[in-house]
Amino acid sequence: MERKTKLKAGCGLFAVFGAGFLCGAVALFLFLVRIIPLSEGWHDEESKEFVTNHIASQLKMSEEQVEQARPLIHAALDERFERRKAYVKEDIELTGKALSKILPLLSEEQHEKAKKVFERWKKGKDRFLGIGPRRRDLGLGNGAAFSQDP
Repeated sequence: MERKTKLKAGCGLFAVFGAGFLCGAVALFLFLVRIIPLSEGWHDEESKEFVTNHIASQLKMSEEQVEQARPLIHAALDERFERRKAYVKEDIELTGKALSKILPLLSEEQHEKAKKVFERWKKGKDRFLGIGPRRRDLGLGNGAAFSQDP
């Protein structure tokens, strides 16, 4: 009889921890999929409203204060986005220039690997800039920000 009780207690404990783990996983998923993109988006209206509402709730602003602050918050977010975009472009260019100086020092195998690593890194940065297949249209060449010929 005592063994059955321990088994029930163990199952109950497992169920409680399992439910907690499941709730945590769902919360993490929602956070990663919904909250982060809204708070990091900056340039779309939904993200701007999310940030505005967050600031308003943290500061317990009145509706009148929110209406007065909204254009200021949106303008700050627009400027922040443009500055970050300019930084990312400069970062790509600087890294590409540094790589072009390093490439002549590498063997052919290292040279190819360095190009692949750079392109993979650059692809992540391009995603932020909203650059995909349109790279050439924006004057960024065919995706290589470095000279392949020393």
